[in-house]
Amino acid sequence: MSEIKEVVRGGSFIIPGDVLAEIFTIADLTEEQVMIRKMLNEFMTDNVITDEAVRRIEGKDWDFTRKLLLELGKLGVLGAEVPEEYGGQGLDKVSGAVIAEGVAKQGSFACTFLAHTGIGTLPIRFFGTEEQKRKYLSKLTSGEWVAAYSLTEVGAGSDANNVKTRAMLSSDGSHYIFNGEKKFVTNGGFADVYTVFAKIDGEDKITAFIVERGFSGVTVGKEEHKLGIQGSSTSDLVFQDAIVPVENLLGERGRGFKIAVNILNLGRFKLGAACLGAGRMCLDEALKYSKDRKQFGQPICNFGVIRQKLAQMAVKNYAMESMVYRLAGHLEEAIGRVDTKDSKAVLDAIEEFVVECSLTKIFCSEALDEVVDENVQIHGGSGFCEGNPERHYRDSRINRIFEGTNEINRMLLVGMLLKKSSVMMQIGALGKKIVEETMAPSLQSESEDMMDRLFGYLNGTKKSFLIVCDCVNDKFLPILDNGKELTKHQIVLVALADCLIEIYKLDSVLRVAQKNRNDLNDRMTRLVFSDSLFTVDRLIKELLIMCSDGDNQRTRLAMIRRLIKFTPENKEDLCNEIAEKLLAS
Repeated sequence: MSEIKEVVRGGSFIIPGDVLAEIFTIADLTEEQVMIRKMLNEFMTDNVITDEAVRRIEGKDWDFTRKLLLELGKLGVLGAEVPEEYGGQGLDKVSGAVIAEGVAKQGSFACTFLAHTGIGTLPIRFFGTEEQKRKYLSKLTSGEWVAAYSLTEVGAGSDANNVKTRAMLSSDGSHYIFNGEKKFVTNGGFADVYTVFAKIDGEDKITAFIVERGFSGVTVGKEEHKLGIQGSSTSDLVFQDAIVPVENLLGERGRGFKIAVNILNLGRFKLGAACLGAGRMCLDEALKYSKDRKQFGQPICNFGVIRQKLAQMAVKNYAMESMVYRLAGHLEEAIGRVDTKDSKAVLDAIEEFVVECSLTKIFCSEALDEVVDENVQIHGGSGFCEGNPERHYRDSRINRIFEGTNEINRMLLVGMLLKKSSVMMQIGALGKKIVEETMAPSLQSESEDMMDRLFGYLNGTKKSFLIVCDCVNDKFLPILDNGKELTKHQIVLVALADCLIEIYKLDSVLRVAQKNRNDLNDRMTRLVFSDSLFTVDRLIKELLIMCSDGDNQRTRLAMIRRLIKFTPENKEDLCNEIAEKLLAS
């Protein structure tokens, strides 16, 4: 087995292969990206995660938060992904991931920062007219103004097209008159400019607008007091005959849903990177505490159950890192093949990896929840008391709701894959072929080489998934009806999505281990496989039960037993070895 370079298409990770193609990893960061990481780490340490700074942030001191944003604007961080001609730095998606990971050390501030630089600024960067870009982007990249994104309403969240806010064109055609109320606007309490979605003159489709806080009829409603990220602003936004100039319509009339979807794709990718940053911080806290805390005459890090927790936390972070930077590399490669001045071409390149953006968001948000939970548990009673790590535990919970709930993302994953005709054609052809191959008298035995053995396991899971896809195709005919019947079976959709997540995770960590061989990576990769293969085996069998019956079901289950065949690892040894290396570093 060898590494090769390839032009990657979104969704292609589920196709079995003969070789392990190379991906971007964190070890491939350029000197500039390493410098950005170091600079941001120093800024966060000196200015954001001090006791006084955290007290002011969590106390909703918006002036202090704005001051921090201004300082980051001077460092060029706010405009990292905005073209230079509009006051930005024009950096790549990998640098964007590095920055998102770095700011995550303080959950509330990270929420403010990512909302401002992401869903707040990027709609104007990608969909704004030349005049709109020149008017707003320099103020946003400098930190002079703060941006927000306003889509959600009482009856419109996941169902974005149910927006009730109305924009009526004035009789002289000079402005729109807005009426309605938005909910859960991140940065809403102190933002200067909002991307707002409304329906014009009773139309069915939504349109996006740039709305300034100072426009007549725009008022900020109540501030929400939340379970977590308490130092970020989440407020209502109220429009009472608000006046919005016609030149502030963003993008095309009736095409607001496209803006919302494209911007959320990028938001999901950045959220995954932020979860990774928070996970690293929690592991560092847990390692330090487990060394310092003594019970029964010795540090608690000497106890097997604590070592297992530390190892599992590290493995979650390793998987997050593998997936996030792989995706960052793919996004940058895709963007590099188009004219970066052509916003539509850039968005199309990003949209190629919409499946990966969603599944990375799902996995990272759920992995972080497990990491913060174990951090609290390792700290015992101290972890349950106000402060860190208790705050990390509360702050983490929102990530499974942000940027589309994980349930919505799971159900959309399969639909998004169905739209990729090139991938679906391979799935259809391979599913039948694999069924025939698996009926053959024998299959290859396990290799003694770790990488070859795990690669064989990976291909077995991919082939098993394709067999399931063949059953799904036979039962629901999703390609013929564009998945309409399949959408009625949400439990099936979620299980298919979970398979995709597990396969992408296994595929990513194995490619990282192949490229960056060392003892720690090898052991963490083995532990990822040991845990995930049991999960995939269960999911595949559950799907076969739901999507087939009779002799067909029994035949397919027999095939799966031959394809997902693996030797479990000695988890105690692996966890102790991983923990030993972590504690020694």
